[in-house]
Amino acid sequence: MNQNAYIPPEITEGEEERLEELYGLRLLDTASELRFDRYTSLVASIFGFPIVLITLLDRDRQWFKSRVGWNKTQCPRDISFCGHAINQDSLLVVPDALDDPRFAGNPLVTGEPYIRFYAGAVVRGPAGQALGTLCVLDHQPRYFDEEHRIRLRQFADLIENEIAHGADLLALKSSIERSAYYDPLTQLPNRQLLMDRLSQLLKLATMESLQVAVLLFNVTGLRLINQSLGTQGGDELLQQLAQRLRDNCPKGGSVARLQADELVLVFPVLNDSQRKEVTHQIHATLEHPYRCLGQEHYLRVRIGGSLFPDQGDSPEALIEQASAAIRVSPESLAEPVHYFDAAHSDAFSEILKIESCLKRALARDEFYLLYQPILSLTTGQMTGVEALLRWRCSELGQVSPDRFIPLAEQSGLILPIGRWVREEVCRQLQAWCSEQPDWDIPVAVNVSPAELVQPTFSEELLNRLALAQVPEKLLRIEITEHSLVRDNEAVEHNLVRLKARNIEINIDDFGTGYSSLSYLRRVPVSSLKIDRSFIDGLPTSEDGATITRTIIEMAKALGMEQVAEGIEKKEQLAFLHGQHCTYGQGYLFSRPLPPDQIPALRSRPVLPQESQNG
Repeated sequence: MNQNAYIPPEITEGEEERLEELYGLRLLDTASELRFDRYTSLVASIFGFPIVLITLLDRDRQWFKSRVGWNKTQCPRDISFCGHAINQDSLLVVPDALDDPRFAGNPLVTGEPYIRFYAGAVVRGPAGQALGTLCVLDHQPRYFDEEHRIRLRQFADLIENEIAHGADLLALKSSIERSAYYDPLTQLPNRQLLMDRLSQLLKLATMESLQVAVLLFNVTGLRLINQSLGTQGGDELLQQLAQRLRDNCPKGGSVARLQADELVLVFPVLNDSQRKEVTHQIHATLEHPYRCLGQEHYLRVRIGGSLFPDQGDSPEALIEQASAAIRVSPESLAEPVHYFDAAHSDAFSEILKIESCLKRALARDEFYLLYQPILSLTTGQMTGVEALLRWRCSELGQVSPDRFIPLAEQSGLILPIGRWVREEVCRQLQAWCSEQPDWDIPVAVNVSPAELVQPTFSEELLNRLALAQVPEKLLRIEITEHSLVRDNEAVEHNLVRLKARNIEINIDDFGTGYSSLSYLRRVPVSSLKIDRSFIDGLPTSEDGATITRTIIEMAKALGMEQVAEGIEKKEQLAFLHGQHCTYGQGYLFSRPLPPDQIPALRSRPVLPQESQNG
């Protein structure tokens, strides 16, 4: 046998995974640690070996995490005994290195430290990868019986426990640090880290004469999404939204999550043209459907923006301006991002004032209802009325529904307000039925998406009708397409139960939603109300005429009635007559009226008119 020959250890499959765990544990090239040194000293004393090592096998070297009896800190991996040991299941014992062809000519055998005996127990990490060994060495051949093997294995197990404990502490430290700066759901930076990054970005922008754009993304109706899909579904949609922002974040920018329904994107720009290009791209990306629970869903995301240095010179000011921009922005914008400026200050103050007064409106008995007739376009007879909520505030005067209803929906106040509306409608129906026992004019009541997802909505409504002794067929509910864009058991349960009790379901503002029409197969819809935006331009608007005609034909094909909203001109009425639209409402016939004026319209046709007081 050639005494100068030796066999380098084999590099087995899975080496990269092994090294990944080794590096992740941060054990290499660290200072001496008492928790490991005490084991090498104890093993040396119990077993009586001159050399005891805890080794870690790096890519090209063997490094000694702890050592007794050897003054080196590492050696090449290709001459290491431990390189062979980690390929064993548990233990490698070499009674006499000179008798083993793998080691006979090894420099560690023929030279310092003149190894003749070796026993190494594999030390594994928490993920099960072999990191190195606990090994004992001697300058003389030795016999290593079964009892010694068991005890060496036991000490190696203790070292593995120390490594696992250290890994737990490392993970805990990392988790604590991450939770301080990152949102746990989206893994985006949180407000604290965003403010730090934005502060640094503003300093850079000042030196480089750059603009900084701050975009705030508000997910409209997140509470409703969670009620509809469950928290898990809502979380999944937010994660997808966060990923889209992350994927489209410009170079030098940063994405963060401020709070439950708000995310922020900040980025440097050279000019307005570049900023608009970025914002249009991001807006287009967010408009695409999201996949959740096996279905396609859409998120309504409003975007407010601010610019450095024109609209603020601090992170806090820029975020506040972007947030305020969302609050004062109209629902529909030609541009995807609304920027706040000084001209909006009065509008923002008004919003805050409305919100404050709205919280006290019910207690102050400031709400009231008007009723707008719905007519047969064939006979001119009133066939129903729509209950319309109005607010006369003691501080602000008359407040438009367009101003306060969106705020009520955002704040959750729509739930108690909606209950009040239904109670008042039931009370009014009871009064009309008492005055005229043959009363047959139903009342349509608008129901918000937030109300419709309440599991007890239908039960409470039916109980209220029964308490008022009002026939169920005299009440109709009007819901928007937004209520039906998601599969929701509570929504469908409520609608099916109400329909089974002769309460008709109308889709309000039809044609303005962005969902597929699959819901028309799932829910028991009785009629479609054509949104006034399509009626406004009739008959000259080609698009309006085409859409209106299509909706009427589709409704007829599905066996549904059609109601045209916002009829104000005789030309509009003539077009709708020509399309055989069933019903209509609008100022051409009647403005919304107080309840005491409705009974007089029951027995006579309501003639078209340009205006009507009341």
